[in-house]
Amino acid sequence: MPVNDIISQALDNNPLNLKKAFDAEMTTRVRAALNQKYQDMTAGHPEVTEVETMAAELAAEPETPSEED
Repeated sequence: MPVNDIISQALDNNPLNLKKAFDAEMTTRVRAALNQKYQDMTAGHPEVTEVETMAAELAAEPETPSEED
C-alpha cells in the first residue's frame, strides 16, 4: 500500500524514498481524479465518444506515402 510506504519511509528517516513514495501516491491520486472528472464531463455527450472513436481509427490506419514524395 503506497500510504504505508510513505509512513514506513518517514519512520525510517529516509527522505529520498519518502519523496519517491509520496510522488507515486500523488501521481496515482491525480490521475484517478482527472480520469473521473473526464468521465463525469463526457457522460451524456455521445459526440465525445464518436470523436474518440474516429481518432482511434485514424491512429490505427497505416500511413500511406503521398504521391508528392
